[in-house]
Amino acid sequence: MVMRGSEIGAEAGRSLGSQRVADDLRSAVLRGVLHVGSRLPSERELAEERGVSRTTVRAALAALEAEGFVERRVGRGGGTFVTGPGSRGVTEALRNAVGTAGFPSGDLAEARLEVEPRCAALAAVRMAPEALDELRDLQRVMARARRRREFFDANARFHALIAQSSGNAVLAAVIGGLTAPIRELTDDPLRIREDELRLTVRAHEAVFGALAAGDAEAAEAAMRVHLAAHRDVVCGVGRRD
Repeated sequence: MVMRGSEIGAEAGRSLGSQRVADDLRSAVLRGVLHVGSRLPSERELAEERGVSRTTVRAALAALEAEGFVERRVGRGGGTFVTGPGSRGVTEALRNAVGTAGFPSGDLAEARLEVEPRCAALAAVRMAPEALDELRDLQRVMARARRRREFFDANARFHALIAQSSGNAVLAAVIGGLTAPIRELTDDPLRIREDELRLTVRAHEAVFGALAAGDAEAAEAAMRVHLAAHRDVVCGVGRRD
């Protein structure tokens, strides 16, 4: 079906309207005007207050729910309630912002290089034995993987788990937000070739060994070497990972 110009204009208007409503409500939560746990007015009331349609309000609330700012409850006592963004909201917002901003690939790799080594250092002294066991299993999956997707699924989890094990929710949220944009770089067969996958496994072995030994300095250094090589590949400086 081909949309008429007027229909396209109306659709664009609704999109911009829902974005404005979402921006207003998000700002009110962040400024403390709307408190966590408070119930928002009904869709009809919000629509009347802002001079928009209920469809526009519904789209705004769906976006805020995806970001973790509100949750909608059904049944008796239901409605839309403020939940606060939390780490999930921060991760989702960062993922969406970075994923759509078109940042240079080298900048993404460099940002990762500045954050993840510190995560590794913290994880070396904070990582639970269960997390260390999972890292070992992920390393085995990567070493034996026959498909690129299997390798990169395990690779993404390997790095996310280290960030989560840092015990710092802000760092973990930042890495979580960068994961999808970075994966678009690393899952490119023209950029990351088979020999670089093997070098990644070796680099992970060094990181894992330092984590298992509880050596924060060595873990940070190993992660930095690994991600510096990754940055070089992304920027076309070398053919390593």
